[in-house]
Amino acid sequence: MTLYSPGAPNPEGLASAAQARVFEALPEAQSAFFAPGRVNLMGDHIDYLGGVVLPMSLTEGTVLAAEAKARRDEGGLEVWALDASEKALLSSKDLERPLGDWRRRLVAVLAALGLTPETVPFRIAISGTLAGGGLSSSASFALVLARWLRGEGLGEAHDSWSLARILQTVERDHAGVACGLMDPLAIDLGTVDGALRLDCEQGTATPVALGFSEAVFALVHCGVGRRLDDGAYNRVRARLAAALAEEGFSADRLPPQGARVRAAPLRHVQSEQARVWAGCEALAAGDAAAFGALMDASHGSLAEDYGVSLPELDRLTALARGLPGVHGARLTGAGFGGWAQLLVELDAWPELHRTFAAKGFPKAFIATPGGAPRALPLGSSHG
Repeated sequence: MTLYSPGAPNPEGLASAAQARVFEALPEAQSAFFAPGRVNLMGDHIDYLGGVVLPMSLTEGTVLAAEAKARRDEGGLEVWALDASEKALLSSKDLERPLGDWRRRLVAVLAALGLTPETVPFRIAISGTLAGGGLSSSASFALVLARWLRGEGLGEAHDSWSLARILQTVERDHAGVACGLMDPLAIDLGTVDGALRLDCEQGTATPVALGFSEAVFALVHCGVGRRLDDGAYNRVRARLAAALAEEGFSADRLPPQGARVRAAPLRHVQSEQARVWAGCEALAAGDAAAFGALMDASHGSLAEDYGVSLPELDRLTALARGLPGVHGARLTGAGFGGWAQLLVELDAWPELHRTFAAKGFPKAFIATPGGAPRALPLGSSHG
């Protein structure tokens, strides 16, 4: 028996703090929706090269509550972005706002689905529990809106792969981040039974069970928030593109596993893909020590060859590796701050959590598979 037993989490446990906030803001909500975040267990910075990655959705994520407007003269979509403490009646003119503005991004999602704010007569409140960087808060934010709209019969219908490409374009054009396909796919195809093996070139998603008998994944924040719209992510992408061109490889595909590479960014993407395949084998075998060793190697590669770590992430992961009950530690997501991913013995976690807090890393939780976006029951959770 594994610690990650199949079965849907209790709806009240899905981003429960965000649920409390949205239902307090809209106590008469007529519908509610949840979209998870994700942790990438292995395979960072290879999805945009068509690589195979190993993400897992989370029970933490983004929650949307909605109520229909009683009169058409009240205008279109009114949004209360609780985490930004801002409320706005959206309009198509919000597309003219600066890159990354939450209003611009929401209107861009609407436009990509064939809608305008003026044609969505609802009040919605949105809140999330993914702050800090690295757990795909941006894709979760977009997907909770997109999938709630379909639940209301609004907007164009899209399968997960088609919608992922749409949201990739929104992120590029309206947040200024040249991201890959992994984040929206990891969320929209999420399973409650474990992780996903996503082949971003072939367009396939395969569930992967977490076979550990006594170990679990945990997430610990390094204390430094992360922003991808400050240009750092795009600069890394540009360095990679230059290295691929200089060594004669395709601009949008991984170097073949047998190819000799010289540049540090190419060493990372090639070795990271190999670690994904080895990680799948370790998960199938329930070999926590083997998976932990791959995590340590991945962090070293991301820090030294790809240049996306920070001193705080390096200090946190080094601290973790020296503690009893930790099998491995690495940064997760794009890097540049945010969360670190650990593989730990479950019975060691309470003491580990206390140690991290005492050393200046108090934000931490066990990562549990969260499934896919879905409607939330109304009832007792807010009333």
